[in-house]
Amino acid sequence: MGPDSNTQITTENPISLVNQKIDFLENQMVEMYGNKRYKSADGFTQEEIYAYAGAMDCVATLTLTQESAKVYGKSLTVVFFYHQKERIALEKDKTALNNVSNVKAKELLGRLEGSMHNKLLKDGIPTKDIVEMLVGPASEINNTYASSLLRKPNVLEIPFEIESNDVDISCMYGILYHYIANGIGLTPEEHNEYLAYKIVLERENLTEKEKEEIFDKNGKIINQEVGYFLLSWKKATGKLTEQNEADLKQLTKNRIAKRLELANKELLNMGLSFEKLAKKYPEKANLLFSKIVNFREHRYNVVGKHLLYMSFESFLHIYLRHVKELSVENQFGERSKFQLEEKDLEATIAIVLDALNDDYQAYKNEHPNNRFFRKGTMAYYYQGDYYDIDILPDGQIGSFYKRIDNKDTVSNSVSEIVE
Repeated sequence: MGPDSNTQITTENPISLVNQKIDFLENQMVEMYGNKRYKSADGFTQEEIYAYAGAMDCVATLTLTQESAKVYGKSLTVVFFYHQKERIALEKDKTALNNVSNVKAKELLGRLEGSMHNKLLKDGIPTKDIVEMLVGPASEINNTYASSLLRKPNVLEIPFEIESNDVDISCMYGILYHYIANGIGLTPEEHNEYLAYKIVLERENLTEKEKEEIFDKNGKIINQEVGYFLLSWKKATGKLTEQNEADLKQLTKNRIAKRLELANKELLNMGLSFEKLAKKYPEKANLLFSKIVNFREHRYNVVGKHLLYMSFESFLHIYLRHVKELSVENQFGERSKFQLEEKDLEATIAIVLDALNDDYQAYKNEHPNNRFFRKGTMAYYYQGDYYDIDILPDGQIGSFYKRIDNKDTVSNSVSEIVE
């Protein structure tokens, strides 16, 4: 088995000769674009599938036998899927899964309906029914499971410049209003922003409940977060009075002080404190402080009514425990750290949670008060790493970290590997 681009054209049978020439030309065209073609009338072993495509997460277009074609169609474009224990086993011994009859895969072109897509991912295809694999170019080496190099998320950065200092809140208010009207949950920050913008744009339409949340009996704003967003907008539009400016400074100090208190509490749980961090690791303390000052809650459910977001507490839990740039004294072990630069973590979280959002929304429709998680054999695989994720009942991230299994103590039992 293997690529047959080097097929020798030696047969005297004219029809066979033509077929061999066609194959030869097709393979030349395939390899011109960095692809490789593998053919086998009796299918492939797990070892071959992993070597040709699985290890490097290559995209593979499969041609199937008539039997599997009845289930999935004659052709499928996929990436092969492996649980973490399976990858560990294959990295130790390429033949470890050769007695497993099916290989799991994720269909990429959306040609399978939901139930069949899930069946392919859960049950897989008999390896004997794959008669041809057209394999695309390999991913970069740092995206493989075995590599210890840093990962790089697949994002397109588009630079832009703000052409005006004026801040039009009508658009943002319209978006938040749309969320509420359609039963989509707001993050706490979004809720306070909504109230601040409503004061500016539709004060006469404030409900009694909203008024009680915002004002005291004398009509003064007592909700500090609403006041902060209102004055921040006034500052951006050049409408701050001298008293407004003093109030905004105080509200900003209060906001940062509250966050520093939460950060210090998290550090104390790790046997540290912000003061100790600043003395022993000033660069790490400065990085953390800049993150604290500039942090904004981030929602991930652009589609779906159930809120999925990163709170400030989520941010502290993830960054202080699992980001190398903030790690000190081997807190929580080096192997629990992301293989990512700090600046790339936010994009990676967004990519993973966006991919899981449909599953999350469907689950929350059935279990609105439950936690949602992907752990163990359900851990989400992206660019060479498996991520354990726990979403709290209110939609904020409870935990998000790179899953670690002991690569040196994995059982060779297929039943344990496959689970």
